[in-house]
Amino acid sequence: MHAMLLSLGLSEEEINNSLIGDSTKIKNAIHLNSYPACPDPNRVLGLVPHTDTGFVTIVYHNGVSGLQVLRRKDDIGPARWVTVPVVPDTFVVNIGDLMHVLSNGRFHNVVHRSTVSKTNQRLSAAYFFGPQGDVKVGPLSQLTGPKQGLPLYRPVTWLELQKLKSTLHDKALESLKIDGKIEEGCVRD
Repeated sequence: MHAMLLSLGLSEEEINNSLIGDSTKIKNAIHLNSYPACPDPNRVLGLVPHTDTGFVTIVYHNGVSGLQVLRRKDDIGPARWVTVPVVPDTFVVNIGDLMHVLSNGRFHNVVHRSTVSKTNQRLSAAYFFGPQGDVKVGPLSQLTGPKQGLPLYRPVTWLELQKLKSTLHDKALESLKIDGKIEEGCVRD
């Protein structure tokens, strides 16, 4: 997180004074996943497409392929699922929704899913890093203003975002847009 905030142009002092620098405002959790081998993996999805809600998710796996990310439409072709290569003894870091908001859209959250293997059980441990449930997260003031542009998202707590995702699913982040069509679960005229 520290390196990411530095890359956004924040100083050491600004990082230390931010919610990231205050460990009492941070929450984390670990989720263990098991995807048993399946004789017909084309008929099963291990985990449906989604984005994580926190700042970042750090994933460690047992070396069995199965994590896929949705690559956006680009010069190479249409949007498509890409399997994340298995590199031994490494972590995969996913950018979450709150980092997308905090960075005012400079860091993009990643849509991902898990598939299953025909022959091997896939195990992973996902470490979720985010703010305490009652801490509001909005675009950093250092990333908004006359030179940088207006804030794109309204402040939100992690708990509020999780509730929005439970009802709006992949439209939850869009509902936080200041200029968006959806706000707090309601369609605006």
